[in-house]
Order: sequence, then C-alpha cells, then structure tokens
Amino acid sequence: MNKQPYNIFDLPTRHLTDQHYVPPKARRSDEIERRHNLPSGTVLAEQQRDGLAVASHILDHVESAEDVDFATSMVAVSGMNTSWYSYGRGADVMRRRLELPTLATEDDDWRETREGLFIKAKKGLVHAAELANIYVRSTIDRAPTVRAKRFIGRHMGNVSLQLACVRLGNAPLSLSAFDTQVIARDQSLETLELSRIIGQQIGSHPSIAQFADPDSPTAIYWRRHAPNGAYDAYERAITEVRDAA
Repeated sequence: MNKQPYNIFDLPTRHLTDQHYVPPKARRSDEIERRHNLPSGTVLAEQQRDGLAVASHILDHVESAEDVDFATSMVAVSGMNTSWYSYGRGADVMRRRLELPTLATEDDDWRETREGLFIKAKKGLVHAAELANIYVRSTIDRAPTVRAKRFIGRHMGNVSLQLACVRLGNAPLSLSAFDTQVIARDQSLETLELSRIIGQQIGSHPSIAQFADPDSPTAIYWRRHAPNGAYDAYERAITEVRDAA
C-alpha cells in the first residue's frame, strides 16, 4: 500500500504556559479615555489587526533570499503562537488541525515553487488582516464570537505553515512527494518549537500583535537579529501602517 503524503499538521492545545504579551499601557489622556470606553479585549484585537498589516507590508518589501528567509521565519513563528492563542488554547481536545502546505504531488512532477508559496502566504496575510478588522468591529460592538476568533486563529495557523515552508519550495523531482511532505511537516514542527524557544530568550512569546508595537520584545528581537533588508522592511512597514491609520 502506497503511503499518502502528509497534508495535515496538528497544533497542540498545550503549547505556551506563561510570558504572554501584554499591550503597553496608554500614556496620552485621549487614548486612556478611549480605552476606558472599550470592551475588554479590544486593544489586543486592534494590535493584532495592525500587526497583521505590518507583517503584510514587511513581506512586500523583502527581496533577497536572506531577507525573505528571516522575515518568513519570524512571521511564521509569531503567527503560530497567535494561532494557538485564538484556536488552540483552552480547547477541549488534544489537537487542532491545520493544513500543511502541499509542496509536491504523487500523480505528476508538479512541485511548488518558493515564489508561488510566498505569494500564497502574502495573500493569506492580507485576508487575515481583513478578518481581524471585522473581529475588532465586532468586539467594539460587544458581539465577538468564539467561532470567529477560532476561524481567524485557524487561518493564521495555515498561513504560518505556508511561511515556514517557503524555503522548501522547488523540491527536486528526485524527492518523492511523500518525502517532500515529511520535510514540510518536520519544518513546521521546528517552527512550533522555535516559537517557544524565542519566547524563553526574549521574555515574551512572539506574536503578530507585537509587530504593531516597535518596543515589544518581538520587534526588538527583529531589529537586533534581522539582516539589513529585513530590518529596513520592518521600519518601512511600521511607518506605512501608521501613515495609513
């Protein structure tokens, strides 16, 4: 019996235990008053929406392989944790299913390219930002639903797996589809583990919301470790999102 290539990734519902990111407190009197009148959870939802916009802009501005690899890895790591917060944490099951990106098929010689998967992931981030904006409005209207939150989390998880596997595109034809998908699964597991390791190093688990806060642990880690192109892409993205607000 031929083995079918892996196409599912299990997100564990037990993942992070502490060191969760908390948005910085407001400093200006008008922002303090605005937040006082908002329902609980709105500020974090807003930061997640804005963080998705920043991440999307970053990927629009990275070009070299080194910059793309760093950016996709960091957004994937942050996105996996964000997916867990919305889709995995508190679930009454052991695992939450995500879609492992298809990099090869058994029936023909088709192989996903780096560019193709990168484009899919960028489109997925844009859609995630749209979903997050809808969720912010529903939160302000005091009508958020658990189902909507989980839907966004699942979508973010799927996009994160695509980003994690971008560097695996253009798999050689000498590698079977099954083996290619095994490598994709292993890369996804490494990304999940890295999302915990980085959190232990910087004192707060990476998350998409932190991209909107240039003083967050994730943003500081980015500026300290990013190659020049990815560094500049983050600075440019922050400016573009702020100017568009």
